[in-house]
Amino acid sequence: MGKFSHKFTEYQRSEHSCVYTADGSFARLDFVSGSCVRVAVYKDKEKMLPTFCVNPENDFLIHGRDRLSTGGFPLFSPKTLCKRDTDVFLLDGGIEITLKKYNFILEYRKDGRLLFCDRPPLAYNFDGEFGEGGFHYVTREKGEHIFGLGDKGGALDKSGRAFRIETADCMGYDARESDPLYKHIPFYICENSVGCYGVFYDTSDTSYMDFGKEINNYYPPYKYFKTEDDCLVYYVFFGTKPEILRQFGSLCGRQAFPPRWSFDYCASTMAYTDAPDAGEQMNLFLEKLRGCGIPCSGFYLSSGYTSIGGKRCVFNWNREKFPDPGKFIKKFAENGIKIIPNIKPALLLSHPLYGEIAEKGYFVKDKSGAPFVTEFWDGLGSYIDFANPGAFAWWEQKVTKTLLDYGVEATWNDNNEFDIKDKDAVSYGFGGEEVQARRIRPSLTYLMTAASYSAQIKKYPGLRPFLSTRSGNIAVRRLAQTWSGDNRTCFEDLRYCHNIGLTMSMSGLHFYGHDLGGFSGAMPSRELLLRWIQHGIFEPRFTIHSWNEDGSATMPWSYEDILPSVKKLFNQRQRLIPYLYNCAYQAVRNETPVNAPLLLYYDDGELYSQNDCMMVGRDLLVPFIFDEGKTEALVYLPRKDSWYLGGRLFKGGTSVNIKIAAGDEMPFFVRAGSVVCMGSETEFTVYPLEKGEFKSGFFTDDGVSFNYRNNCCVKLEFTVECGENTVNVVYKNTGDMPFAPHIRLCSADKRRLSVKEKI
Repeated sequence: MGKFSHKFTEYQRSEHSCVYTADGSFARLDFVSGSCVRVAVYKDKEKMLPTFCVNPENDFLIHGRDRLSTGGFPLFSPKTLCKRDTDVFLLDGGIEITLKKYNFILEYRKDGRLLFCDRPPLAYNFDGEFGEGGFHYVTREKGEHIFGLGDKGGALDKSGRAFRIETADCMGYDARESDPLYKHIPFYICENSVGCYGVFYDTSDTSYMDFGKEINNYYPPYKYFKTEDDCLVYYVFFGTKPEILRQFGSLCGRQAFPPRWSFDYCASTMAYTDAPDAGEQMNLFLEKLRGCGIPCSGFYLSSGYTSIGGKRCVFNWNREKFPDPGKFIKKFAENGIKIIPNIKPALLLSHPLYGEIAEKGYFVKDKSGAPFVTEFWDGLGSYIDFANPGAFAWWEQKVTKTLLDYGVEATWNDNNEFDIKDKDAVSYGFGGEEVQARRIRPSLTYLMTAASYSAQIKKYPGLRPFLSTRSGNIAVRRLAQTWSGDNRTCFEDLRYCHNIGLTMSMSGLHFYGHDLGGFSGAMPSRELLLRWIQHGIFEPRFTIHSWNEDGSATMPWSYEDILPSVKKLFNQRQRLIPYLYNCAYQAVRNETPVNAPLLLYYDDGELYSQNDCMMVGRDLLVPFIFDEGKTEALVYLPRKDSWYLGGRLFKGGTSVNIKIAAGDEMPFFVRAGSVVCMGSETEFTVYPLEKGEFKSGFFTDDGVSFNYRNNCCVKLEFTVECGENTVNVVYKNTGDMPFAPHIRLCSADKRRLSVKEKI
């Protein structure tokens, strides 16, 4: 009909989907479940790039998946009311979707109230009305809260701000202001006066998200998504915040289950491997570790081990630093430490293998067919094109022969943002059809990680692979853990990295951590190092890592006078590992984050201004101090639950002032109605309700294999009845591993404890 005026008519309909068309555009609705709808707006679906992010069947994807596939979805048949100009679809949970066919405007209501809708009169870029690329405008409510988008900095609530959705190698970034960072995750949860909804845009292209920074006199308040993609495919989820997060996780595929050893302290520093005597520095590290009595299960080996003439060359062992890599790795293994070597997805022009890989055609190419050359660490180089099956297989082989065959069991996939923006840079693509490399940057990161994962699972088929990746889209969660990247050494970054971590948790990345102490800058002060460690003992990844400007290495023993305090905190981490490992299983199985903001589970208004605490699993509430010189924290306790601290029980809805000195073990509150395992894996403490019944669970296994999938594990189920004078515990182990728990009542409760095993 013309610009800003598009009358859609029904083109095709099935039990679970509807397709409409107008003026050469198609719009499709797929009801993938009773609480999720997929919307696609496109000109020609044959040109759609595949997705690696959507994977409900949890397959090992190396070719991607059709973005309009419905495979693996439960699918839903909504009750439908069709009229001349509107269609109405009724979903579960009181959700009503109204499609106004003129300009394809979708409205979403919950229990009859408007939750949100496409911005009228036009929400999509059907005929270039908004310029180039795909656009989606939706309504914005004053006072709404928005969470997600991956590793975004600043406040936890992203409302009122704008972001670029792409990946960047942002060494020394400002955790409050810098954008973009390392992840490409266009998913958010919005909470307003009517309820909650989540939106995930399924694209690998560079995109932009505006949550109300832009205003326009001609439209009602809005927020919008823009992408350089030539089509728009997105999912809308309905429910509570935890329900939306669970649905998003199920859509993308399960998080990889890390081995238990990875929850111990894993050391690292740039200084040791950059040193000319790197091998000797690593030996001195072992001696210092033993002398201090610090537990350690892993060491992230920075890329200095690959250096040739001061330049980092992936898959090269510098034999002057490490004359016998196998012997070096074996020595660390004998001390209970896994080496996790750094690998990078680009070869410098001076790399000994560059000519061979160029001849094979395994690099991203320029328009002439030659390797595309761009800036990389230490100089010019070319990125490996992991979409090319030959390059994927070559990487597998090199990971195996240069690392795994020496005894390495884990990999650190780093500097993998694929910083390619030139339109002339071309990838092999999918199915042999070339594609601009800039359009699939996060997919290349995923494929790099997948090639490393594939090498590890083939070499050690009985072990759960452990990988770490700095960059990627949500697909990398199925393969690896991550971290917040190259942060700075300052108190402000401690505070805002706390928010970045919780934002990753609210985006489906449940296994993360930070470079404790700060990566870039000066050696952290005593107080800052202790505050970082106090925070880090509750994170899934517990790693101190640094590249200090004076060449020093931040280590647990950096300050001799605070070493007793550091050791106390490290010992507390050891006691937490059984609890954290159980939390990890719950994250994999049930999408319950290991770390989360309190407002994920509670709706108390006070929590939206108190972000200095976090939930660890579902049962621990941990407060932190992020300000230099401060030693007290005022903690608001959510009113829905009661909370134990030491020998006291506190009612929810109250605030408690607690002291946390920088050198102290960390205090934390335990939710009433839980059974918690800490210290020994067989020691359990019951934190009862004042009255009533509750259930709790615990998981453990051998810590390294996939045997838990065949029930070779411990799965304890506790049923606890809390009476006036007694607390009765009945437990059952539904796993096949024998287990004898020792159960006690917390010191704050003086009732009689009765324990019985259910056979």
